[in-house]
Amino acid sequence: MKSCRLLRSAAIVLLVTLASAAAAHAVPTVRIKDIAGIQGLRDNQLVGVGLVTGLAGRGDSSGSSLVRNAIANLVANFGFRIDAEEVRSRNSAVVTVSCTVPPFVRPGDTVDVLVSSLGDARSLEGGVLLQTPLQGANGQVYAVAYGKLLHAGASAAKTVGSIPGGALVEREILSRFLEDQTVTILLRHPDFVTANTVAEAVRGSFPEISLQAADPSRIVIEIPEARRENPVAFIAEVESIEVVPDPSGKVVIDSASGVIIFGERVRIGKVAVSYREVTVNVGAGSGYPSSWTGSGAPGSLGASGWGDLDGAEKQHFAFGETTTVEELVDTLRAIGLGTEAIIPIIQAIDRAGALFGRLVIM
Repeated sequence: MKSCRLLRSAAIVLLVTLASAAAAHAVPTVRIKDIAGIQGLRDNQLVGVGLVTGLAGRGDSSGSSLVRNAIANLVANFGFRIDAEEVRSRNSAVVTVSCTVPPFVRPGDTVDVLVSSLGDARSLEGGVLLQTPLQGANGQVYAVAYGKLLHAGASAAKTVGSIPGGALVEREILSRFLEDQTVTILLRHPDFVTANTVAEAVRGSFPEISLQAADPSRIVIEIPEARRENPVAFIAEVESIEVVPDPSGKVVIDSASGVIIFGERVRIGKVAVSYREVTVNVGAGSGYPSSWTGSGAPGSLGASGWGDLDGAEKQHFAFGETTTVEELVDTLRAIGLGTEAIIPIIQAIDRAGALFGRLVIM
């Protein structure tokens, strides 16, 4: 009985282990809406020029013709007649006001605005933006901004501030997402494989549908006649379809911060890298010395030392025919190499033609 219980326990452990391994290697699926958008749904930028007051002597210089004319025009709207040359004030500053408006905003909606000095003001801190109309690229006013400026902190530029919800939308901004009863899906990261995968997934969910993957980023879908009365519901179904996107083939390096980001399938071909007392060889073969004095063997991941031609001891790491960038980076970090050394090594591997992916340096 005891042996049976042990066998059952071992079987359970084995099944759990296999299930965990399968889950770890399962290919993730994502919704189409997570990797793509609908053509026509776009943000819009609005901009205006306004006046910030209440700056307690930190505004534009009193000799600035820009602020003089701005104040003179402002008070003229309320029945005061004053010549611009008579204006003397350092409590105001002329600023630019800008915001990004999402699609389908309606009158009464609010959006955040960014305010920045246009003149020589020393600081906008504590100032209040007076009512400022915001225009689109067509010259029409779509929103009006107003409010007290906020700053990100002591490290932020004092001549730049923001007003959360500071712009009130006065005119709706609509987007067209249908054209001749077709809707177009745009991949955020163009890729032939992913575009074809998305097209096949949509065709699998709607067998009678007419669609075309026009290019690596665009899939044009004709809405079925029976669904044209409710295109929103149809598009929602399409966006909810799950697909398996092609894994990233990029290695992205931020040289300023030292961050290295790599796709799981980016591999390194046969190459040898020598850096100070460290040698890394991918694709172990005849190039190795015959005297292997360490615990590992060529072709396996592990550190070993051997006597080189000069008799000096070296750290050697050997991989099989190919390896992933992740394995290489983990190995180099494990032996104590910093990011400042790993980055040029990856760059050199790319220049040697052994990096099977695209290297992006930021």
